[in-house]
Amino acid sequence: MKLGHVSLFDRYLFRQVVLTFVGMLVAMTAVIVCIVALQELDVVTNQGAALMTFAFLTFLSMPQLVSVVAPIALFLALLMTLNRLSAESEIVVVNASGGSPLSLLRPIMAAALVVSVLVALLGHVIAPPAQKAWRFLISDVRADLLATVVQEGAFSSLQDGLTFHMRAREPGGVLADIMIANTRDYPSETIYFAQRGTIVRGEAGAFLSVEDGVIQRRTESESGRVSTAYLYFDSYSIDLSFADRSSSPEHLKPSEQSTAYLLNPDTDDPFYLNQRGRFVSELHNRMALPLFPLAFAMIVALALGTPHSGRAGRSKRVLGAIAGAAILQGAQFGISGLITSAPMTWPIVYLLPLCVMAFVWLSLTGRIHLTSLAPKRVALPKRPALTQGTK
Repeated sequence: MKLGHVSLFDRYLFRQVVLTFVGMLVAMTAVIVCIVALQELDVVTNQGAALMTFAFLTFLSMPQLVSVVAPIALFLALLMTLNRLSAESEIVVVNASGGSPLSLLRPIMAAALVVSVLVALLGHVIAPPAQKAWRFLISDVRADLLATVVQEGAFSSLQDGLTFHMRAREPGGVLADIMIANTRDYPSETIYFAQRGTIVRGEAGAFLSVEDGVIQRRTESESGRVSTAYLYFDSYSIDLSFADRSSSPEHLKPSEQSTAYLLNPDTDDPFYLNQRGRFVSELHNRMALPLFPLAFAMIVALALGTPHSGRAGRSKRVLGAIAGAAILQGAQFGISGLITSAPMTWPIVYLLPLCVMAFVWLSLTGRIHLTSLAPKRVALPKRPALTQGTK
């Protein structure tokens, strides 16, 4: 079979994988969107936002979710498709007619390449501006809440772990005697006190500009020792999106920045200097994420792309593929955290999927035999047969 020839079976397998992937992606995204929607439901119930605003917030969070879910959906689609082909002995027929595991790999990798392009498009083009728009929209919703909805003298919940209080509204939109309690990281907590504040809207979103106040930070160490620090200020800006505890209104999170900015960040930016590891981690994870659908596809091809018989043997192969994919996905998450604390380790995030693909390729081409990697059994000496004596 020629490498450039596209057979009827190639088109059939490609179509089956893509259709199963689309169904799996829709189902998984729907479940995750429902979870995210329930978390953002307080925007409607507690903050008085319109249903259209709530729907738009959910829509803006979808590109980031789909880029993460798509490789997993592809893995499950390939697992289901090849398992069905194996159960119906179609892979055995292809092999008996002269097809090799490499010929079966061709439509699988074509489908994986489509998913990789989708992940790259979402990660580099669609998700960053969507994340930025989500932050600006949620800050505008909370600005409207503080300006018109929150009652004077009442304690209002902006979201779980965030409580707002003001004594009165004065002419000119000035809020008097403000208190904001942030207990999301309990037992650590941060409380803002200010004599007055004003809601400011700009290109960076809406934020609360407060004056003449103090920030009280309470932390508890692992040994149980509690320490309290006070920071007095003349003026301070509080990001009303509360999307990132470490960012400020004039700075964007790494996930909200474009890939061009991540490649050439502003070295004079104090936020970048303080959070350099996060910027490096975001850049290289965004660049390496399209490699993982290809790695997942090759794991499934190695496990189920070769002829085998017996339900027990097929179950072991499926479990092996799931274990390999779980290890790969867990390693990716672990490396992301490692790059944040040690930015010089960023090559690992590329080497991980590339090494998996190289190992599978060598196995499918016969250069590496998996049986040679398995531990050999040591043959035990047989006991001599017992003979019954005669009288």
